[in-house]
Amino acid sequence: MLSFLKRVQRKRQIKKNKFLLVAAYMRRTGGKSGWPGYVYYRLGMYQSAAAQPYQGRSWKIWLAYTVSLAACGQHKKARRIVLKLIKTPLFGRKQKIALADSLAPFSPSLALSVLEKVNNKPPALHAALLLRLDRKMEAHALLNPVMHTDWIKHKPELSLLMANAASSSPQKQLNYANQFMEAYGLDQLSLKDASLPFGAGNLSCHIESAATDGPLVSILVTAFRSAERIGYALDSLLQQTYRNIEIIVVDDAGDDDTENIVQSMASQDGRLRYIKLPVNVGTFTAKNMGLKLAGGEFITCHDSDDWAHPRKIEYQIQPLLANPSLIYTTSQWVRVEDNGMYYARPVHPLMRLNPASPLFRKKIVLAETGVWDWVRTGADSEFAERLKWVFGAKASIQIKKPLTFGAHRADSLMTAPETGYDSNGVSPARLAYWEAWRSWHIACLNSGKAPLIASDGQGSRPFPVPHNLMVRAEKIQICSDYIKALKSA
Repeated sequence: MLSFLKRVQRKRQIKKNKFLLVAAYMRRTGGKSGWPGYVYYRLGMYQSAAAQPYQGRSWKIWLAYTVSLAACGQHKKARRIVLKLIKTPLFGRKQKIALADSLAPFSPSLALSVLEKVNNKPPALHAALLLRLDRKMEAHALLNPVMHTDWIKHKPELSLLMANAASSSPQKQLNYANQFMEAYGLDQLSLKDASLPFGAGNLSCHIESAATDGPLVSILVTAFRSAERIGYALDSLLQQTYRNIEIIVVDDAGDDDTENIVQSMASQDGRLRYIKLPVNVGTFTAKNMGLKLAGGEFITCHDSDDWAHPRKIEYQIQPLLANPSLIYTTSQWVRVEDNGMYYARPVHPLMRLNPASPLFRKKIVLAETGVWDWVRTGADSEFAERLKWVFGAKASIQIKKPLTFGAHRADSLMTAPETGYDSNGVSPARLAYWEAWRSWHIACLNSGKAPLIASDGQGSRPFPVPHNLMVRAEKIQICSDYIKALKSA
């Protein structure tokens, strides 16, 4: 009877999306059904999910298995299983749509083949897959009639998909973008140069309303060879309606003209500060160094090639000022290439959580959960999940508005095959890192000890990471000594 009650409780937790709790329970007791694989899948632990024994007749279990295989680069096996599954009674219309959406980041061609078995296909997902496979004419033919229906009210990003499909002029790209922004009640955008495509570096937004003020917000901007783009990124921050900000640019030992650009801007606005690290340590260690200099009651980050809507800080800090029990807020972003083409690694939807967006109370976060992990990539996801673990779902609010336009580039951490994602799935290093920190969070839950990353970056790590993601302790120490000297000067 007790075993039966535990199974019922576990299923209820799964239905409530308490996957970390379920995973902790499974690690303590051992899971013997297919559900452990589903739980690991929902936690993004694709290697663990793909390694589980699969049985039973739940479509969710089989979705988890096939998508995890694709994420790990086992595309032939995933395709073989998927083509069998979609012929079974387990997979009706709803299930096929869910499977196609979940497969899209790792195998868009397979995802489209699944969706093509469905009547009344969701137009946003369908168009997104066609566009990812460079079938623009088909996407345009699909979207053109949809733009004049009620679908556009429920799916504003159809405007962005249409911009991608139509190969539009800069003005038409802008019109589609403003149609999208209007759906979220945001101020209209304009182009700095009307002859150039819509892109993060070609945006402006004029707001006539009165500026807002309040406690100091420190904005950390890490940079490495960012001379081409950092100017517009910083300008978008200096134009924020929330005026009481300090912007700390941490140059990660780059060798281009970034310093001259930032110092020139800093000479005109005292809210901007530039520091250059003596050695290269990666963006997250650089953030931790900037954090040591931050004087704000609140902290947030901004990438050196992104454009922030002028109300970004205002909208994110308002809930924190109104409710002292809130710890942090987040917001959404859309990524766009320099030619005006919108991009999302998961294919659909285009608007997603901005991983750099958490705006948090510095004192309590540093005391109870610590800083970003001292690694070269992937630490933003771990930090975001650690905030959820420590403070709970009710401690945050997500501002569901596109407050950032991010530049999608081929030479970023996210697109580099060794650290990010490519056509074969997730890089082995990123997969291994995700598995490691999730396992650490689960172990902490079982031990009753909150996960914390120490602010000095020294001592033994709380969990192992791939060698190519590690930052050497001596480099961290060199940078820490440099920051200490700056503070005492």
